[in-house]
Amino acid sequence: LLAAAAAASAFTVPVSVTTSVRPATLAKADSSFVATKRSLPVFAESKRHNALEALQMSCTTERSKQMPCRKECMLLGKRANNKMTVSFSHRRHHKLQNVNLQWKRIWWEEGNSFVRLRVSTKAIKTLKTKPIQELAARVGLNLNDYRSG
Repeated sequence: LLAAAAAASAFTVPVSVTTSVRPATLAKADSSFVATKRSLPVFAESKRHNALEALQMSCTTERSKQMPCRKECMLLGKRANNKMTVSFSHRRHHKLQNVNLQWKRIWWEEGNSFVRLRVSTKAIKTLKTKPIQELAARVGLNLNDYRSG
């Protein structure tokens, strides 16, 4: 048993003292290479916001409330669809069918101004028959937040 412990200690490599060690610790260390505790950098505690606020901050640019995170139509609420691609040998793989979204300046009659929204091409066709106020009310969208010019 002692022979095994001696053989194991023969393969250990002494750790050299690095520059990140405090000077007081260097003075106490003897001339042989002995591993000492390294001082860890201390960072100031950052205040963590709630998850929704952090997500909104990461997804918006200087144009506040203009960049939604999810690829979703702002008027119809259409999202991506999960699909399977099937090869000739019937091997199947997952594929995401994204919505065809376009940034559009749409005239808002009640507000007497343009509104800049990210809408699907299906919503653009729907806007020919239904007013924008009706579609926005169905989704719960406040059009005053998206006025442009």
